[in-house]
Amino acid sequence: MFKQIMNKLNGKLQNITPDKQVTADHWSENMAGSDAFSADVYWLAVPAVQQRHQRKATAGQGYPGWVQYCLGEFLGKPPPGIRMLSIGCGTGTLERELFRLNAFEHCDALDIAPAAIEVAKAEASAIGASTIHYSLCDIERTDLPAHHYDAVWFNGSLHHIRELEVVCQRVRNCLKPGGWLFFNEYVGANHFAFDAQQRSAISHAFGLIPEHLRRSFVQGSFGQVQQVVPLPDPAEVVKVDPSEAVRSADILRVVEEHFDIRALNLCGGTLLQFLLHGIAGNFKQDNPQSLRVLQMLFDIEDGLIESGTLKSDFVIVAATPGKPA
Repeated sequence: MFKQIMNKLNGKLQNITPDKQVTADHWSENMAGSDAFSADVYWLAVPAVQQRHQRKATAGQGYPGWVQYCLGEFLGKPPPGIRMLSIGCGTGTLERELFRLNAFEHCDALDIAPAAIEVAKAEASAIGASTIHYSLCDIERTDLPAHHYDAVWFNGSLHHIRELEVVCQRVRNCLKPGGWLFFNEYVGANHFAFDAQQRSAISHAFGLIPEHLRRSFVQGSFGQVQQVVPLPDPAEVVKVDPSEAVRSADILRVVEEHFDIRALNLCGGTLLQFLLHGIAGNFKQDNPQSLRVLQMLFDIEDGLIESGTLKSDFVIVAATPGKPA
């Protein structure tokens, strides 16, 4: 039944709202692999930042990434016939990684952006991943089959969901007994509307970066020295994509109402996400001075989070369905 519903939805979202259309169009144009996620612009594309993030994401357990950590620590040896669901799959990076790891027998993957789904289908076909079934779908308006999946994944997509309570209820109900919810998420301020303390910390840390490491790689200002940190305007964030961090600050609270959190790994990003935006390309592995500055920024962020002054804006979570209320 679920596959039949998805097949009907494929190719066109029905009765889509204007806000959802803006989101679908935005992520069709700005999917993974676009300039917005290049190593010169995007903070997590810096190798040293990636390594730090993965170390925190895996709780220092030595796994190469958060996906392997979740599989190794919580799922163990996959049982026969294991089924997975990826919500907000984008271009399918997560599902292809799970496929290469032989983590499932079948995986359904859903997203609202048509162009991203088409890329995901093509990339899956290129590696022979016929066991991944991609569908164009608005998860906030779609029921999920009961007790159907062994694991449900969100990879940077849960913070785009407004109806958190509805989706969490559906995810809990669609998991088999003993099933798992895994997510890699931004859980900071809604629409990046940071409070005065966080904004001040970001701005002060930015002022410690030498000018030669603040050269912009953003189109329109390429090569210019950034004089101020490009903190986002929440109103502009909503205009560009109404779903961006729409209820990110509520994620952990709502998840805890429906699930028992078994692991909560703090990955930072509270300062670094916007400190490095647009200037990431200045921090190169072959430039020891840039890496020393980067380490200074790591230490500042870690100190503020460990002291409780600021919270970690990015987390890895592994959870099991809680008892119904």
